[in-house]
Amino acid sequence: MSRLYVMKKGHEEIDLTARLPSVTLLEVRSGAPQLNPNYTAITGSDGQRLQSIAFNSSTVTVSLLIKGLNRGDFNLSKSALQRELYARVPLRIRTSDNPGKAMWVVANPTDITPLSQSDDGQVDFTFTVISGTKITPFRSDEIASNQDKLDFGMGIPDLDNLPSYSFSSNSFNIYNPSDLEIDPYIQHHDLIIKIRGNGSSVVVTNQTNGTSFTANTSLSGNDELVMNGITLFKNGQAGQVDTDFSHIVLAKGNNNITVSGLSGANVTFSFPFLYF
Repeated sequence: MSRLYVMKKGHEEIDLTARLPSVTLLEVRSGAPQLNPNYTAITGSDGQRLQSIAFNSSTVTVSLLIKGLNRGDFNLSKSALQRELYARVPLRIRTSDNPGKAMWVVANPTDITPLSQSDDGQVDFTFTVISGTKITPFRSDEIASNQDKLDFGMGIPDLDNLPSYSFSSNSFNIYNPSDLEIDPYIQHHDLIIKIRGNGSSVVVTNQTNGTSFTANTSLSGNDELVMNGITLFKNGQAGQVDTDFSHIVLAKGNNNITVSGLSGANVTFSFPFLYF
């Protein structure tokens, strides 16, 4: 039987179909990606110039069957289901049929009514996918402990030889299996880079696409630099490092990363994978 997993932001994930035995997951139908192009018209010229494309929120429909022993039992299941799916915070949902691709959603108003002359009912819950894309329920550096959630179609060429995301060297490859590049600045994607080592100035460069950032600060011992998105922290403190205000973008597929100005480097790239 297919399982539906739900996690309210800031809470633990639950198996909704185990918590509510009267509820059965029938089907999940994802809507198409919603492209939002931005054009600029040029006076006196034909057509328009494409400036950028963003992926807007889309929709997903979750079909559930509620089986009640009687009308009162049906209403209790209805109330319990509403308690789990309606919240003031986003929900993350995924299924056992596609465990490695989750979605951050908000439930749309949906009536739950029994079938005619019955104490059972089918309901099609429609959710707004606020993230615009599916997302792994784990981060890249947690992939080894989440192999049960990996499947074909996730862009990982060899499930028996998983890519690494933590390195003790100054040159390495970061593999991004996502359906799109990871851009923490323009698209506000989640990307955390953790750096340890010894040196007085650190430059991290993605040789694949030419993006980089520089941190003019000394590191030694237990010092740690963390680039969280586009904000650089040193030992947990922001605004303490002179930088060039740049950032790393991860291309789809392989990314050749180099770290200069640092000896004994220990670097981790941590990000969720994104899919349509």
